[in-house]
Amino acid sequence: MKKNLIAFLMLVAITGIFAQENLKFTAQIRPRFEIDNKDFKSSTRANTFSLLRTRLGLSFSPVKNLTGFIQIQDSRTFGEETSTTANMKNLDLHQAYFKIDNLFDLPFDIKLGRFEAMYGSERFIGTVNWNNVGRSFDGGILSFRSDKVNMDLLLAREFEKYLPGDSTDQNIYALFIDLNLIPSYKIQPFIIMQRMQPTNVLSRTTLGVNVKGNLNKFNHEIDFGYQLGTITSGGREQDISAYTFSFNGEYNFDGEIKPILGAQIDIASGDKNSNDNNYNAYTSLYETGHKFFGYMDYFVNFPKDTYGLGIIDLVGKIGIMPINDLKLNLNLHLFNSVKDFLLANGTKTNSFGTEIDIFGSYKYNSNVTFEGGASFFSAGDIFKEKRGKDTASWFYLMAVVNF
Repeated sequence: MKKNLIAFLMLVAITGIFAQENLKFTAQIRPRFEIDNKDFKSSTRANTFSLLRTRLGLSFSPVKNLTGFIQIQDSRTFGEETSTTANMKNLDLHQAYFKIDNLFDLPFDIKLGRFEAMYGSERFIGTVNWNNVGRSFDGGILSFRSDKVNMDLLLAREFEKYLPGDSTDQNIYALFIDLNLIPSYKIQPFIIMQRMQPTNVLSRTTLGVNVKGNLNKFNHEIDFGYQLGTITSGGREQDISAYTFSFNGEYNFDGEIKPILGAQIDIASGDKNSNDNNYNAYTSLYETGHKFFGYMDYFVNFPKDTYGLGIIDLVGKIGIMPINDLKLNLNLHLFNSVKDFLLANGTKTNSFGTEIDIFGSYKYNSNVTFEGGASFFSAGDIFKEKRGKDTASWFYLMAVVNF
């Protein structure tokens, strides 16, 4: 990682000599304190810890239509080094790419390197900004731009195993199309393909669409995805047939405190029989799950977190702004499985549990934002048997400082 820092500093020096007026530095320092009592056991004491994410970026444009961006990152937990004089050497390259606009004087742009990617609501591909590391892709994006239609073709290598014949390597191929055809609406159909070598291990295609609209003060968004292909699970090749659907709507009322009332539903299919030749459980891709399935992050990795049963998440939302720059929100999640779960006593249930998220943010100034929240999860019958019977809790305080 030390080589990354040396190369970065050399590039800063060289670029600064030749094109100082085209340099732009960005930086972010983000500490977060958490109290974690999410194990559903009231007899255990809560775990307290602090996270720190530090980013330093440099963008530069030496000539017209050519830009570059390099961003280094350090992600750590306070006290994880063995002493105050230890060096964890935790520096990493979060982003490093160049971008050419209007390639060959055509309406195409190309980006190559390591980069963040975010599309639609981030339910399928997102940056996972909440995470202390975040998500980056290694590959390239070819973009087409016009007044009514924009397209991104993303190609990335997810796993590189260095084995003969590229065995167990995995690639991502994705196409996102933005259709700006209806006033106040944005429609984005997409296709995401995951291919592992050999392809009978995993050949999954996700077809979907994101629709985002605004009718007066009613903001709403729909996501749908259908997965097909083949996967080898438990030594048996299975045919994939799975789906996910979500609807999110919010109405913004007039008034001094600017109240918001919203509702959301998320559905991800489950698999009733994991021993047949059909794979019906929806698999999460590269989404930002923290935004949608509760702040306690019990449901971010499908189908693992749902035990293959699928999930139905019904959400009620309330938000207010009591003073300028202060936002307060409350979300209530009702989590249930799509498929029945057989309890040890022989009865069937669908209840994962109920989660309440209370959170807020205060914009101190244009560079500094403070956030905080508290979450509580009351276990349903499935979690009582799988995790524990007591109420789980979680709290956080965070500052986001951008330079």
